[in-house]
Amino acid sequence: MRFVFILFLFFINLFGGDLNGLVKQINKNSPDYTLDLALVKKIKELNYNNPVLDLNISNQNEYLSLFFKLVDLKKEYNNLPSIIKETNKKIDILSSDNDITSKLQTLYYQKLLDIYNKKYDYIDKNFQNIEKEVYQKLFDIKFDTNLAKNNINYWNKLLNDKQKELEKLKINLQKWQILNNEKNIENIQNLININIQKQKNIYKNLLKNYLILFLDELKNKDKTAFKTAQSIDYYANKLDLNELGEIINDFETFRFGTKAIIYNSKKELEHTLEKFISLIKYPLFKIGNNFITPLDLVLVIFILFIGWFIGKYYKKLIYSLRKKYEISYSSATLLANIGYYTIIFLSFIFSLKIAGLDLSSLAIIAGALSVGIGFGLQNIVSNFVSGIILMFEKTIKVDDYIEIDENTRGKVIDISMRSTVIRTNDNIDLIIPNQDFIQNKVINWTLGDEIVRFRIPFGVAYGSNIEKVEKIVLEAIDKSSLPFLRKEQYKPLVVFIEMADSSLNFELFVWVRGEYAMMPRRTRSKFLKVVYNALNEAGITIPFPQQDLHIKDTVPFEIKIKKD
Repeated sequence: MRFVFILFLFFINLFGGDLNGLVKQINKNSPDYTLDLALVKKIKELNYNNPVLDLNISNQNEYLSLFFKLVDLKKEYNNLPSIIKETNKKIDILSSDNDITSKLQTLYYQKLLDIYNKKYDYIDKNFQNIEKEVYQKLFDIKFDTNLAKNNINYWNKLLNDKQKELEKLKINLQKWQILNNEKNIENIQNLININIQKQKNIYKNLLKNYLILFLDELKNKDKTAFKTAQSIDYYANKLDLNELGEIINDFETFRFGTKAIIYNSKKELEHTLEKFISLIKYPLFKIGNNFITPLDLVLVIFILFIGWFIGKYYKKLIYSLRKKYEISYSSATLLANIGYYTIIFLSFIFSLKIAGLDLSSLAIIAGALSVGIGFGLQNIVSNFVSGIILMFEKTIKVDDYIEIDENTRGKVIDISMRSTVIRTNDNIDLIIPNQDFIQNKVINWTLGDEIVRFRIPFGVAYGSNIEKVEKIVLEAIDKSSLPFLRKEQYKPLVVFIEMADSSLNFELFVWVRGEYAMMPRRTRSKFLKVVYNALNEAGITIPFPQQDLHIKDTVPFEIKIKKD
């Protein structure tokens, strides 16, 4: 947090944003001249001081004042995260303007933001100790409970009268509303507002007197304090002082320990619910100047899940419409992938905005990371991103049989963020960086399914009957127990491919699946054995390379031997 703040001030200074530099740029003829001077004065006056509670007290009124200051401190602590967010928004809006007034306002709010963050950190670290000190001071004070009880009776009677008066005013208001008398409506509405304000004052007095009873009962470890606390909670809710109930609960725990839960189960249940709500809204950490709560994390995960679900449904929809609208498979794949990743990206951006993250601060972090990547992390990041792409695209999956080159093929046994492990048929594990699969050509034998077509080449001598050769080979294959598919759409086929220098060349097409597809050399060897034996038994010559030398006898030649 402090690092981000220092970085922000650095950029302000870099562009002429320091206070002294901005003061020199103030134009006396500007219509905002008075405002600019007032901002300069405010910026200079802004200073942070740790909140301190004066514990030098001697009577119940001073203690009540101290107690409510503790409540105010708790309330300020709970409100600071939202105040910081609002201040950040103001800074973001003003930072886009380059006039002097906007720069001064930005500096003013940035200084406020620094004070808010310091105050939040201080209260977060010291509130429990401050609360215990206020609790300990309780035992030095003498409370007048008799006067408090008399006051409660008096204020309750007055409250009852004011409530009856309010009901009469509401009846009169409805009467004048029916008659559409605007003047009387306004007068009655003012009287209603005055009545409501008086009732609030009565609530405050009742709260103070019940608090005196509670503190005295707590001091004497009287269990009736739990019942009195319920009345305090009632009036605290009327006055929107939820933090008071939290402190009351803490004081009960300080005095009664675990017994507070036993004697106040209903109250504890309500507090548990309130604490759960405050827990999911409690700031866990900061990104930049923004607080991230558990609720924010849940929303981010939920939105990403919804985006992923919509993306998957979109891909299925595209593929289902492919045949209906005669879209090619490649075009459908392209549309499906572009739409899927666009939906994922938009859901990611939307989730960040819902969490209240400033995307401009993320851009600064990304820029800083790019510098590190440029200095030597590019291979690691490339492999990392490639691993994510492989996992999402699923063009290469665990248990797939792939071929990288003629001598490197095997089964995929693991795909991690940095590398992929391939186990060859020789039971050797190859660890290959993920970027090799993205940058280079890879053959996946089992991407769609485990069925693979093998081509078995063989040749016969010139003069052999082609139809007979095809028939012999197909019959031999059909009678064998070789592991090939025998369904109609996968039936074996012999194709005459060329008339070579020394032989008539054929290819046998057969379909195999499963483990036999992952052992190409052994599978091809089995088929070649059957073809060779069948041709040999049928007396069909299998040629081999040979050269014939022809000497013409029509041209005489002489051999002369010269003797020395």
